[in-house]
Amino acid sequence: MKLTNTQLHNFIGRIKLKEENMPKYREQVNNLKERLEKKIIEDDRTGLKVTKYLLAGSWKKRTILRPTGENPIDIDLVLYVGGDESLKNDLNRLHDFIVGYLREIYPNKDIDRDVDAEGNTKSITIKFSGTGLELDIVPVVPIPNSNEYVWQPQRGGGGKRYTTSVTKQIDFARERKAENTSFTSIVRAIKWWKNYKELKPIGDDPGLSSFVIELIVSHLELTEGTENDIETGIIRFFRFVSDPNFPIIKFKDAINSVPILFDSPVYIADPTNNDNNASKKLDNSIWDEIIHEANDAFDALFIAQSKISQGDTIEEWKHIFGPKFSITKED
Repeated sequence: MKLTNTQLHNFIGRIKLKEENMPKYREQVNNLKERLEKKIIEDDRTGLKVTKYLLAGSWKKRTILRPTGENPIDIDLVLYVGGDESLKNDLNRLHDFIVGYLREIYPNKDIDRDVDAEGNTKSITIKFSGTGLELDIVPVVPIPNSNEYVWQPQRGGGGKRYTTSVTKQIDFARERKAENTSFTSIVRAIKWWKNYKELKPIGDDPGLSSFVIELIVSHLELTEGTENDIETGIIRFFRFVSDPNFPIIKFKDAINSVPILFDSPVYIADPTNNDNNASKKLDNSIWDEIIHEANDAFDALFIAQSKISQGDTIEEWKHIFGPKFSITKED
């Protein structure tokens, strides 16, 4: 039995961050924005300084899920640091500056700095009590005369950097949403599946990132056509990922080319720079697990469509998305 968009929107409504719950997070975000704007205007130091900030990630792209015990609300806060181009080659100094800068803004708040075994910064996080909101800090160094491109440290440690454009990434996601009103629903559903199947990044295990999910769905939209039917879009994702002949994914409007050699099992380019592999931290064992779960999901949805009763159909969907899956409207 096939499920309609109306029925699946009831499920999406259960898993997304609801509009009525956003104000409590937005209040904390707006408070930070006010502090940042005041600091940027009043900061008269020479040399290093934050020149602007940008909210990014699933909050900005409108694919954010409701918080659960293991998955708090997290927002990417990009800080543009200017005044010394050499920072691109001194990531520890860049991170030291950012931590100090944030402590000036929030002197009474713990700034969580996670480092790897070599002492490289893996992440910088501000955690807010009460709501559980987490702000993941992303420092970048603008590239002179490069039309919005920046140098960004490799997230998760490693001491490396790469060239990307945060604004163009956001524009890319906005274009996908504008072209397909079901895009965010398809992405949200697959992100929920990823969390339920514990394929999400945990600790040093990179897992399947939300960004990679967005890029695969985007690639399918651009190469196989816009898919407004949510169920078909979800099935298409699982069919594509479970295919043993997974292709190199690149984007025609991105700068540079895919390198001839790379050491990850798959290559999924940054939509702003084909030289960046968004899936570079996936190893073969993790990718094999992702293929296994995607194939299982594809089979389950195929079986679900063959069922006559709605109850049997829902049971197959619960196998993929967990016991919280429901197509009834939430009270």
